[in-house]
Amino acid sequence: MSMAERIRYLVKRHPKSRPQIAADLYISTDCLGNYITGRRCPDAGMVRKMALYFQVSADYILCVVPVPDETFKLPTIEQEQSLLGLFRIMTPMQRETFLHSGFGITHYMPIQQELPVIDPQMDP
Repeated sequence: MSMAERIRYLVKRHPKSRPQIAADLYISTDCLGNYITGRRCPDAGMVRKMALYFQVSADYILCVVPVPDETFKLPTIEQEQSLLGLFRIMTPMQRETFLHSGFGITHYMPIQQELPVIDPQMDP
């Protein structure tokens, strides 16, 4: 399966329409059509955006692996809010322990994507 075929498959199985997908990716519908037909290949930045958007690995889009990694799913907003709620009710010592254990996990296990940086000044 070529990169164009994989992008076409991801677009086809996505619940949103092509124009909405293109808008979400900040590209024109024609540009998305060119990726789907193979007339254009997305650059590395667009492959990353597509991987995050469709929740597959960039390796799948780039034809490095044969099937999409179904374990590559981003947490839902509800899951993130629930985790943040738990973190907010922790004592300072519990927070430090939690953050330290998270560092231990991420230090020894590869992360599939960059983690967002959260500005503590924005925390209500």
